[in-house]
Amino acid sequence: MPVTTYFTIGNLSVPSSWIALIIAFVVAYSAVRFRYGKKNAELIGDAFFYLVIVWKLSLILTDFGSILRSPLAIIYFHGGAIGFFLGLLVVVGKVLWEMRKGRLKADGFRALFTGAVLVQVVYQMLMVLLNEGEIIAQVVTVILFASFAVFFWMNSEKDGDWPIQLALVFMAVHVFVSTVQPAGFIQTPLLATILMGLFFVIVFMQKQDWRNQLE
Repeated sequence: MPVTTYFTIGNLSVPSSWIALIIAFVVAYSAVRFRYGKKNAELIGDAFFYLVIVWKLSLILTDFGSILRSPLAIIYFHGGAIGFFLGLLVVVGKVLWEMRKGRLKADGFRALFTGAVLVQVVYQMLMVLLNEGEIIAQVVTVILFASFAVFFWMNSEKDGDWPIQLALVFMAVHVFVSTVQPAGFIQTPLLATILMGLFFVIVFMQKQDWRNQLE
């Protein structure tokens, strides 16, 4: 959903997308901590930290002129879609590195999966609540993502092919919702969902034992 609302915090004008992202992270972190414990919840915190830091610092690559004119611009701005996907790439790289070193186990990876899905789902619903838009798009977005959130939470601990199926449904729901959203299929959140979904599908297919038990 497009940003139509800005919030004033001190002298800073904050877009609703940032508010939605922060709240979505808090909700996802709390849910993961409740289900998987503090240690695994910290994985979500680390992933979010690396994503935001790279997203912010990527402004040096995407708009170096602004940094030269005003070094503080890096506090107020970010590297846009390019910076976001660079951050996502760093997070994926770190996850793969931890897997290779044997430091990331089945429960930790499931925690990351749950956190990633919940961040996107809550973010999408909050963007509807915080911004103006077409009523049909808003209703469809909230109903489908809320329904999927409940379905996901009820089944995310199941074994077998459930993790793969949930990742596929996650992508399918977002694709369907995009058909009624203003930006259609050309939007950063949808691409992020597709990339994350495919990543989790591939890993779960490779790590069959991770689909069958939690450590």
